[in-house]
Amino acid sequence: MANRKSDNLYVRQLIWDTFPEHREKILKLEHEEREFLGQDYEVNSYSLVSNVFISEILAPALEENDDQAVGRSAKFIESLLASHREGVLEMASIRITDFLLGFPENWSSIREFAGPNLIEEVSRRAHYYRFDPFDRHN
Repeated sequence: MANRKSDNLYVRQLIWDTFPEHREKILKLEHEEREFLGQDYEVNSYSLVSNVFISEILAPALEENDDQAVGRSAKFIESLLASHREGVLEMASIRITDFLLGFPENWSSIREFAGPNLIEEVSRRAHYYRFDPFDRHN
């Protein structure tokens, strides 16, 4: 449990530091979840990544073809994967990698910004998807 808690705090802080313009969204999510689940509840990394990073940052950046925001998002993902924290890596694989590879156009848009850890993660998970993420024609 202590590892999960520190992973949650790690992810929260990384989003907080990397995307300061989205701090209000983190605070709002925390408020909403604590209101429903109790004041002692700590928002978990899955919720933070899904509801703040993917929904509010990455998905809009990909939709708008905003290279600067996509590049910042790729650096954020790279930082998550570089943490080598088992719980963070698992969460990133389930939430972020699936979001990128589950929709080939998402991966296609971020591929040029991907760092070595994301490339390795995609290589490791590619066999679960129906397209070759390294085929430049995708």
